[in-house]
Amino acid sequence: MQYAPEIIQRLQAASEVDVPLDDFIKEWLDRPWPLTPWASWTLFSLIRHRPRQEFVSQIVQQNLGVDQLNLAKQGYDAHPEGINRGPVSGLPEWEYYLHGCGCSLTHQQTGVEIDVDFYDKTADWIGLFFYQGFLKSLRQPELCEARVLALHASIETVQFAFEELQEQGFLEENSEHHASRLSFEIGKILPLLESLTEKHAEPETMLRLAAVIGDWPLVEQLLNSGEIPPAVTAKARQIISARKRFLANEFEQNENQSLALQALQENQSPDLDDFLKRALKSNNFSTLDTGLDLIVATGDTRWCPLVSEVLQRVSFMGSADEFPRPQKWAQCLEFLLRQEYEFDRTIEFLNHVPKYALGEAAAIALEFQPHLALPLFREALRSSIPHNRETAAAILAIIGQPWCQRELLQILKESTDQEATSESRAALKIIWNLESKADVENWERVNPLQFESDEHITVVEAMLLQTPWYVKFEMDQWRDRVLPLRDIIPPDAE
Repeated sequence: MQYAPEIIQRLQAASEVDVPLDDFIKEWLDRPWPLTPWASWTLFSLIRHRPRQEFVSQIVQQNLGVDQLNLAKQGYDAHPEGINRGPVSGLPEWEYYLHGCGCSLTHQQTGVEIDVDFYDKTADWIGLFFYQGFLKSLRQPELCEARVLALHASIETVQFAFEELQEQGFLEENSEHHASRLSFEIGKILPLLESLTEKHAEPETMLRLAAVIGDWPLVEQLLNSGEIPPAVTAKARQIISARKRFLANEFEQNENQSLALQALQENQSPDLDDFLKRALKSNNFSTLDTGLDLIVATGDTRWCPLVSEVLQRVSFMGSADEFPRPQKWAQCLEFLLRQEYEFDRTIEFLNHVPKYALGEAAAIALEFQPHLALPLFREALRSSIPHNRETAAAILAIIGQPWCQRELLQILKESTDQEATSESRAALKIIWNLESKADVENWERVNPLQFESDEHITVVEAMLLQTPWYVKFEMDQWRDRVLPLRDIIPPDAE
């Protein structure tokens, strides 16, 4: 099927304002269109996204001097020698980062991020993950992107729209890579779409555009309450009901329950509680984790008994098939403590902390049982598990009080080992007062990092070099949670 003419016709109709709105709505009520509103708005956004990817392609070739076809074929081997990130020559407001067979651009003022992997000489192939990253970066989304975000609050659920567009033939899948491209030319479509985007503020623009693609829930929302034709309400309810049936079926098929659960929550399914209960009893960790995320976000105490069951039933510490998930253990425990659910029994978990969750437990103890915090921080900083050291060091760096610096410096006094001290040194450099600066510099002068080879580095050496990044990453994850605890001083810390 040739989709371009049909899309052009609908966009042209949405651009015309000569037809009275009532007549316009009646005209489009029964016009068939193969896509749901979720996929339709995503399609329009992807049409607008294609030129952005072309912009990245031009930067790669013209400003960075990289042969795009070589980049597509050779990846890192096609990168120019030296630094692979920095401001774009001639466009300093954009920062580039060459990675693998692609490049990302980030605007320094707006924060907009456009990331592309190249698989041939074109910029046609759109990666779902990169497109989701673009949506997340938008601070002031325009017409199409605003509606995409309204329909996919978690952003991850845009995957369903991609799958629908592929099934209906609007997107072609790459046979070798996780990417898709539009199956039609956009040359005549793009100007119409951009014109409508510019008219976003005009009262009827969004309404007429919604009508031509069958987004009757939005039409109903935008019309004045006394002017909504019963047929529009009926269509809107039909679309919403069909969506909920689709998502319930996706959950039942067990293929992507986590994504279906997020979408059911976004669509305010009346059966959401039943799905959440099933998620908490699931042996699928992805489903369970998503259910916990949605429940914790509600802060609703009625979920406490089920969350308590999960905390007692599930091992979040990994297995032969699963990575440890100490964050989920901590999420359950913190939720129950915050709701004061069976507090005396629940707080006992801090006396039996799993070996992978020492950093998380220390933060929880600082708020709810300060006398347990210092021993947990000390154990975490001396742990053989890097995650424990990273988490504890990051939390202490955020707090930044004198007692935190003393605990971090004590690690340097006890050990000359690069790996055992790397997180504490990274945290001290972030705190970076005169005393800690001198101590860290002296330690590194006496114990310099020595590579095994001049030609390559080992995995351990690579991780050591990345430690400051890992600690900063953990700080970003913990900052909002920990800052309110800065004035709490554990007993024996002074």
